[in-house]
Amino acid sequence: MYISEYILTYRLRNGRHLIFNSLSGAMDIVEEHISRFLQKQQPVAYTLTAEEEQFLAGRGYLYREREEEQALIRRYQEYQDQHGSGDISFVFCPSMTCNLKCVYCFEPQEIRSSHERMTEDQVQAAFLAMDQIMQQQQSTRHHFVIFGGEPLLPLNRSIVGLILEQAKARGVTGTVISNGVFLSHYQELLEPYKDMLRIQLTIDGPQAVHDRRRITRANEGTFMKITAQIDSFLEHDFDIAIRVNLDGENIEHLNELLDFFQERQWNAHPNFSVSLSPVENYAGNSAPGLLPSYQLTEFIKAHVPNDRLQRLNAALNSDLTRLSLPFENVLGTGLAKDSYFPNCYFCEAAGGKTFTFSPDHQVYPCTSIIGDQKWSLGTYYPQLELDEQKLALWKERHVLNQPECKACNIAFLCSGNCPVQAARTTGSILGAYCGNVKRDLDSHLELLNDSFTALS
Repeated sequence: MYISEYILTYRLRNGRHLIFNSLSGAMDIVEEHISRFLQKQQPVAYTLTAEEEQFLAGRGYLYREREEEQALIRRYQEYQDQHGSGDISFVFCPSMTCNLKCVYCFEPQEIRSSHERMTEDQVQAAFLAMDQIMQQQQSTRHHFVIFGGEPLLPLNRSIVGLILEQAKARGVTGTVISNGVFLSHYQELLEPYKDMLRIQLTIDGPQAVHDRRRITRANEGTFMKITAQIDSFLEHDFDIAIRVNLDGENIEHLNELLDFFQERQWNAHPNFSVSLSPVENYAGNSAPGLLPSYQLTEFIKAHVPNDRLQRLNAALNSDLTRLSLPFENVLGTGLAKDSYFPNCYFCEAAGGKTFTFSPDHQVYPCTSIIGDQKWSLGTYYPQLELDEQKLALWKERHVLNQPECKACNIAFLCSGNCPVQAARTTGSILGAYCGNVKRDLDSHLELLNDSFTALS
């Protein structure tokens, strides 16, 4: 008999125990002696009854031998490698210059002040590199992202147009991620491509709140400039996705912002959506005021009716729900529509599925480290030259290749955390970086303790 390595146990107030298997996704409430057995703390004389053993084996807590669990892990990884971890992302940065100085921006000031811009030759080379990478990856699933800095600066107009033209010629769909200040300058250019594009814009609160966070270099607010342009884009059937970056500075104003969206009747357009996201500190440059994701989700659950989120086509992104998803699903209190699935990879970059083409000719594996050439995978201009050893490290950055992670009971829930932070902390992207995951998970389970106790 083999006890799974991936069992989290948590003591409830009534003395019973919540058990969760991050590999199988099973979650149950059991008597303390079963929990102690699974933790290998049982008295030597104690053995499971046949009924208990059958139950635990059926739920994936017990196996006849270790190899059974290892075979299941291999099947999950094979499935994710073929179907699970999303499309390959090709990110095009016309320039890294930005006209704003948002208080939580993860890009260093020297990068945002850069005057380097992509040339037409670089765009052509980047698409040839994309074609070559897709052929090497033997995959057809991919999309493009236009990113920065701020990609929709007036000076970038011809380069953005060329990127869209090349993408359309290849039948590739994509997203433009913009701060929205110069959106109207691009409406005519973007019009022929709107059926293949989503435009993501950020609004961080009602005007007074947004204008403290997302400001120009002259310390001017941007709320009115952005919102005035969205009306026209929605009326012309563009796909507009609003991202709201949440932390302790603006979470209490979320309902007021949602009121604004509704008053503006943006949700009357089928191509309008809202994504609620936590402000993260992956790059180490973020402002204070960050809150753990579970505190943000608990606030949303307590103060924003679920039917209101549905009316506004608003959803919580995976950064908000990653740790809480299986527990909230069991309680029936979750706001995410996803089902739990064990994951080996923390992000697309961790699976080697992000290729960012920067104005400095370099290819980067993650958008949070653009411009810092020590992270470069190689160059795309004048031709593609990748360091296959560096790329292999990103592809291999999953919990099964990290001994400390592989032995962790929440390995497939945490998914190994951020590779950039791992490298900064341990010196290697294959190093183990837990961050605050265990602390936050423990704190969230304490909040949910009474709810699980009531179930038992």
